[in-house]
Amino acid sequence: MDRKLFQTIRLKDVEPNTKLELHVKNAIQNFRCKDSDVENFLKNKAFEFERRSKSRTYLIFEGVNLLAYYTLSLHSLEFDESISKNSIKKIDGFSKSVKSVGIVLIGQLGKDINLGKSITGAYLLDKCLRAALRVQDVVGGRYALLECTEEPKVVEFYKSNGFEVLQKADEKYLQMIKKL
Repeated sequence: MDRKLFQTIRLKDVEPNTKLELHVKNAIQNFRCKDSDVENFLKNKAFEFERRSKSRTYLIFEGVNLLAYYTLSLHSLEFDESISKNSIKKIDGFSKSVKSVGIVLIGQLGKDINLGKSITGAYLLDKCLRAALRVQDVVGGRYALLECTEEPKVVEFYKSNGFEVLQKADEKYLQMIKKL
């Protein structure tokens, strides 16, 4: 895979009423993802979250084709009672009695089911983690967090890329973390 062919565009940098905005909006509307929540966020929430500075979304293009995207934000990770004091101290870096820590959240990570074949999930996750490291460099923090379905293939993908299961987020999702 020749990474020089990929271009990353921050949604934040897309100026209103320009040819680039029109192209990006069209590409987003044509984006199809296996995960309907990931697709829905990009199509219906990403611009508003950008405008309100709730998150930052990065679009990865190959030529005119939108291959994939990821979204990062700051988040407060709340520990549930199942997390050991030692684990809390490891994550916090100081105290074992905190109830939450600031963390970089990988809110969305998705590839187009048709166009995204030329980009691997590992490459996309690496791009995302590099951006998370830039956040860490500016504001601090020790870990990145993501929430994913308990589907074994998905969990194994993240584990093979250095994430570990921390706790259940709810009935449907696990929270996984990776040290930055």
